[in-house]
Amino acid sequence: MGLFDKLIGRRKKEATANVQNPIQQQPANVSPPPQPQVDTKIIEGINQRLTSIENEVNRLNMSFEASRRSVSEVKEDVEGLKENVKMVVSLYEMVSKEFNPFIDQTPEEIKDLTDSLRENVEDLRSLVNSAIKDLKELYGAPDMDSILDEMDQEESND
Repeated sequence: MGLFDKLIGRRKKEATANVQNPIQQQPANVSPPPQPQVDTKIIEGINQRLTSIENEVNRLNMSFEASRRSVSEVKEDVEGLKENVKMVVSLYEMVSKEFNPFIDQTPEEIKDLTDSLRENVEDLRSLVNSAIKDLKELYGAPDMDSILDEMDQEESND
């Protein structure tokens, strides 16, 4: 039922009310007020246009709701991806912390043990070098280091 259908219905009611109510007779010299002439074709055209607009609004509303659902689904997917990325990054950090060569996570006991082993190795190295030097002196082997140093000095002087 369109907007102008109510007008047509109201005009019919007024016309029937005037016929049914003979007590209210108008004076003979007063003419009845002129009724506006409404073309029924125009009213039907307007009603059809209003109906098509209502249908289009309903279609747009359904399309809008479908788009809203799609957006909410995409939003949920993005949130899930965000959580997955957070988990992967935290896993990466956990793994890289254990195997990162730039971070020293050695306990103090192991550090002390390696320091003492390093000192022992240096002591052994100095003892071995001293023993080799002594053996060279005992058996008359020439000192190659001093010979090479002398050759380097002669070359640099030239």
